[in-house]
Amino acid sequence: EAEQENPPDQAMEQSETHRKIQDAIESLPEGERECLVLSHYNGLKYAEISEVMGIPLGTVKSRIFSAMRRLREKLAP
Repeated sequence: EAEQENPPDQAMEQSETHRKIQDAIESLPEGERECLVLSHYNGLKYAEISEVMGIPLGTVKSRIFSAMRRLREKLAP
């Protein structure tokens, strides 16, 4: 019978993953971080982010694209 990971280990692993993600997000350039947080955590649409931040829609799209690329690079195994 295979041993299953016990809940405390699983919780610790999830906590570590959460910390790594937070650190990676905090290391993003400010504009990219702001757009990403407004989109993914606050649920704003790109057009809403454009209006709130006073920047063109294309800038919002490129900042989020760049932020996601940076996060993938930072969080890759």
